[in-house]
Amino acid sequence: MIQNANSLLDQSKIKVYILDEDNSVLEALSMLIQSMDYSVEVFETTKEFLSETLQQEKSCLITDLKMTGLNGDDLFNKLREKGIIIPIIILTACDTKKSRQRAKQNGAIGFLSKPVDDQALLDIIQFALE
Repeated sequence: MIQNANSLLDQSKIKVYILDEDNSVLEALSMLIQSMDYSVEVFETTKEFLSETLQQEKSCLITDLKMTGLNGDDLFNKLREKGIIIPIIILTACDTKKSRQRAKQNGAIGFLSKPVDDQALLDIIQFALE
């Protein structure tokens, strides 16, 4: 029983960042991820996300590739410039072989097409946090 309590405590320290311009996506993903007792922080713009002080341990970022301002490549570059090392999961409606290859080259650990399968996303989040 104590082990389960410690597991819950550890999960509450996990932070999942979600970056997407679509409010309905932010809301749906936030509810899904909070159901796993993870802490969630949402951002509608890359500028807003990059201005935050990010928790790098026990955290991951879920982001769209196509955003106003910075695209996926730009975001990866900005994170590297700031020395931010965080597992990144891509969710996109623009699923092409080229976009998958670029995401992999940039270090994304997961790439899912929208609409996303809830269990597949939760599995990738778990993988990212291990």
